[in-house]
Amino acid sequence: MNPSDVFRKRNLSKVNFDYEDLVGRDLSDSNMHGVNLKNRDIHNADFSCSNLSESDLSGAILFNVKLRGADMRGANLSNAKLWDAELYGADLRKADMRGADLFYADLRNADLEDANMRGANLRYTNLTGTILTSVDFTSANYDSHTLDTISKEKKRVLESKGNLW
Repeated sequence: MNPSDVFRKRNLSKVNFDYEDLVGRDLSDSNMHGVNLKNRDIHNADFSCSNLSESDLSGAILFNVKLRGADMRGANLSNAKLWDAELYGADLRKADMRGADLFYADLRNADLEDANMRGANLRYTNLTGTILTSVDFTSANYDSHTLDTISKEKKRVLESKGNLW
């Protein structure tokens, strides 16, 4: 077994990660429901298809992290840095993403229903096919590239609530 795969396909919901280096680790297909990863540096990790529902990832550094198809319902991602993160098809319903930095993040086909994105950085974020029902975009920063990836209806909502960069 490759040492980076030690956490792959595991039930890690009760694990204390305080002293574990997660940079570049493969945590795909794992149950991490409710874990505390607050303010952790976890860049280049793979959480694809993992259950991170109700987990605390606030303030975490998640640069270039794979979260494809991850269950992140009710997760706290406030002030997390998700630059170039792959969130393709992720379930982010009711996620707290206030102040999250989603610069160049891939949120295609994700479900963001009832997500709180107040003050989030959405510059160069790809929202193609994303469910944006009842998303709070108040004070979110966006650019023309982001606007080009959403429907006319959601574009009007983002323009009325957010700030053009």
